[in-house]
Order: sequence, then structure tokens, then C-alpha cells
Amino acid sequence: MQINNVVKNKKPFIFIIILVLIFSICNIHRAKATAIMHKTQYIILTTNNLVQSAQLIAKTRNKKYDVKIITVEDIGSNSPSEIRNYLKKIAASKGYLLILGSENTIPRPSMYPSSTVHSPSYSTPSETKTDLYYALLNEELDEDGDLFPGELYDDRMNIAPDIFVGRIPFDSNKEIEKIFNRTIQFEENPPQTAVLAASFIAYPGEIYQGARIFNGDGAREEELIATFLNGNVIKLYEKSGSFPSIYDADFELTKENFYSILPAAGFVNWVAHGSSSAAYREIWNDKNENGIPDDGEFQFESFITKDDAFKANGIFFSGSCLNENGASNLGKTILKKGGVAFIGSTGISYSPSYFAAPHDGGTGSINCYFVKNLTAGKTVGESLYTALQEFFENDFYNNIEDPIEANLMNIYDYNLYGDPAITWNVVEKQKEYTATKKTENPITLHVNNTKNIKITLNIPEKTSLFILLPTGIYIKSSSVKNTIIDNAFGIIRLNNAVGEIVFSGIVRGNIKGQIIIKDSITTEDLLEDKTFNVAINGYDIRDINMDERVDSNDLEILIENFGKTYMDKEFNHFADLNSDYKTDGKDLFLFLLP
Repeated sequence: MQINNVVKNKKPFIFIIILVLIFSICNIHRAKATAIMHKTQYIILTTNNLVQSAQLIAKTRNKKYDVKIITVEDIGSNSPSEIRNYLKKIAASKGYLLILGSENTIPRPSMYPSSTVHSPSYSTPSETKTDLYYALLNEELDEDGDLFPGELYDDRMNIAPDIFVGRIPFDSNKEIEKIFNRTIQFEENPPQTAVLAASFIAYPGEIYQGARIFNGDGAREEELIATFLNGNVIKLYEKSGSFPSIYDADFELTKENFYSILPAAGFVNWVAHGSSSAAYREIWNDKNENGIPDDGEFQFESFITKDDAFKANGIFFSGSCLNENGASNLGKTILKKGGVAFIGSTGISYSPSYFAAPHDGGTGSINCYFVKNLTAGKTVGESLYTALQEFFENDFYNNIEDPIEANLMNIYDYNLYGDPAITWNVVEKQKEYTATKKTENPITLHVNNTKNIKITLNIPEKTSLFILLPTGIYIKSSSVKNTIIDNAFGIIRLNNAVGEIVFSGIVRGNIKGQIIIKDSITTEDLLEDKTFNVAINGYDIRDINMDERVDSNDLEILIENFGKTYMDKEFNHFADLNSDYKTDGKDLFLFLLP
């Protein structure tokens, strides 16, 4: 009887199990269907002549994305406005747009950061070609209806890209397929090495817009970029001229060195001068030994030129002007010679000479954001367009060296050649060096511990070196003629110096830090640096005229400088109490503190 009851009770139990299984199977199918529905959209925009290439790309990208191929023939026009209107109807938010075709076939339209300059210019923010036009689908680009979209004050757009745009800028199926096949190989087996190259953009005391500006060593930017990478980095910095970079490098930035390491690179990033065909290093030789950059003392040398024979590889970010300008440019050449993606500027790009932190503005901020995003696993397209948005939202007004429209031009300038869905997967690997230290030079240094400081250096034999000073020490003069003094970054440069040398200056605030004698050239050829600890009670930073009293005379000087920046003539740097290169309400607040 008990057995029969057990058997009878099993029937509803089995029925319940069957129901659960059916429900689970339905849920599995529903989950799969939901996953398919939520695939990120990937639009390929091309022409009928290039549909073959589009279909090859679609076959691969369909595995991850919801791919749709459209042609300008489907749209009925290759007019940028007609293309954009069509994309508005079919594009899902935060998808991808890959344009297959040159700028002649599918135009890269113009946008205008300035309301008054509506043609290209090399001296002021002006008309620039940009694929961002196709990314801002939900913005009114021409608010005032004057047919000049993107004007800062007249159109007042928000920079929040709806889709991430890339372009393979060729009109040949063979060329496009070659680049895309290389792209897939890159993603499957990504090279791990990052190459960072930097020239000087400006030298300490150089004249720009009628004012002396700062030391624009691009290596400062690349050192920030290096913090986002995983240690497998090769650095090429400027090591020639009267004022080389203070940062250690693996190699000097020369064409020969640069070309030799490109084939193994997964990522290449440079900060330099540029043209449509090349990127350039700038070398300063202080011929008259007055410590100030003068006309005729600069030498420009390309370290990459589109007409040279070289092999490229990986993803490139160019911190130069004009590298994507024109029908035949450096960016296109790099794709043809082995690169898979190139991000560069279609016009003049702007970055302040004082760039030293990610939020200082200009193209340096865009560069930092891009690399941060890329190394976090984002695609190249998302990394770029998110960087442009981050720059717009966080750092748009931080560059005080250039016109405000320059910041909008930077956003329009930076465009992507290559598939926007590319990723660069890197494995953390620490670099190892075997550094050989040379015999230490018996340099001696003496510092008098007063507000009016004297630093005495004794060098037994001819040596070129840097002296790095802690914040608060300002050098006014040197006993030798050829001294280059960079107070903005606390650097003194001596070339072929020997004997006793005396530097005179002042100390502002109470400092406790180190004076470093640095003569290292590269990491592999490391000379001994010397470090000296100093602790000095200097002038109160509010004592602007340094008469040992904080009074109305100092306040008067601050008021005279109020609203000025370092770019203004006769700007008093000591009225800039918080060292942000301008005198404003923040300085007044600091002055009035008890």
C-alpha cells in the first residue's frame, strides 16, 4: 500500500519536471534571441564598386555585430547632408560606421569652429574636414542656418557622438581587402610593443604671438601616455641641440631609429610638428649662446616621411598637424605600408606649450584620453570619440595659450583611418634593462640657505648637464653666458661647462626638496645623477615685490596684473600665486587669506 502511494505521487512530480524543462528551454531560446537583438549595430557605407570589400568585412564582423551595408547609390546621393539624414533614420545609438572609399568618393565634409573664418588657414582656427559630421546625428549642426556648420558661438553644439566613425580611404577592393585582412591578423595576434616618440614643440623663452612661452617638450606628454601602458614601451626623445629632453629614452629620435622599431609595434604614438607628408623633430642650437631661442637657430628634420621606404604596423596616434590633410597624406601612406589604423589631424591642431598634466587641454588631453580608453579594452573608434567628448566636457577651456575656437578645431581635426571596431589586447609585461653606470663625475654643489639664493656648482671637466630645481626656486642670472634657464619647469641647462658656476635667484614660499644634477642620456647609457637635499624658508608668496612685507603695494601689483596671462607683455609671474599661468580671482583669494 505504501509502495502504491509512492508510485502514484511520482506522476505529478514528473509532470512538474517536464514543465520546468520546457520553461527552461524556452528561456534559453528567448535569451539567445534577446542577445541577437542587442548586437551592436555596424554600418558599412560605401559605393556599388566596393560592395565586394564590404561583403568580406561584413562576413567577419557579423559574428559580433549587426552589420548593415548601404551604398551612396541606395541613398541616391553622396552629398554629406543626404548621407547624414539617411544615417539618422537607420543608425542605432553608439554603433559603428565604417566608410569604404576616399574623400572624393564619399566626402569628408567641412566644419567651422570660427564664426568669422570660413576657409582653411594655418594661423587661426578655421575650416577643417571632419568625419565627426557623420557621428553627431542628434545635434543641430547649423543652428543659425548660414551653411557653415559647427561654429562655436553661432551653432552652440554639444559634442556627444552617436556613432563611432572610421574610414578606409581607398577606392580599390584589393587595397581595402588587404588592409582588412591585416586588421584581423592584428586582432588575433596583437604585437605588444608600444612606441612613444617626442620632439619639442617649443623651447623655453621662444616667442609666440608676441610673448615668450614655455618649454614644449613632447616627452612630458609621452611620459603621461606611458603610465597607461603596461611597461613594454620603447621611447624616442630629442637628445640633440642645446636643450635636449630631460627624460630618459631608449633611443634618440632620428629617422633611422624610428624606422627600425616600427615593424614590431602594436601601437605608435608621437608628439611633433607635422605636415600632410611628414612628422618633424625641432632642434635648437643656441648659436649666440644667449640662452634664448632666436630666429635662425632652429633646425627641422623629419623622422617619418610618406615617400620613404619603411614598414609600418599596428595603431598610430599622431600628435602633429596636418597628417591627414589632402588626397595623398601620411596617414594613408601608413595604412598602405602596414598600419591597421591611423588617427591624425586634417588641419592645424593646438596644444599649450606648458602641457604637463592630462587636464591641461589641447591635443595633449585628447591623446591621454584616447590611450586611457584604448588600454582599457575599448575599440579604436570608441576610444577616439569618447576622448573627444571627454575633452569637450572636461578640458575645453583649459588651454589659455590659443583662441577658444582652437579647442573645437581640435575636436573636428582628429579623424580615424581604419576599422573603428579594432581592439588592441595587450598582456602586461615589465621591461628589463641592464644599465651600465659610468664613472661618477665629482661635481660639487653649495647652496646658501637664504631667500636670495646662490647656487655654486663646481665641474672639474667639460660636461653638459641639467640642474633640476624644486618648485619655489627662481633663477635670475648665471655667471656663464650660455646658461639656458627654464623657471617654468625648474630646469637649468649647461652645455660644455667647466669650473665654478654661480646661479643667483630667489626662493618663494617654504621649500623642502631636492636639487638634482642630471646628465643621463639614455636608459642603457646611464650616467650617475647627483641629488642634494635643500630646505629653505623663502619669501611669502604674497610678497609680490619681495620687500619682506605683505601690504597694499603687493595688492596693487596683483590688481595691475588681474585678468592677464603669461602671454601678455609685462605679465608679472609672481602675481600668479597658484602657478596656473594667469592672475585671476583664485590668486586674489590666496592673497586675502590670513
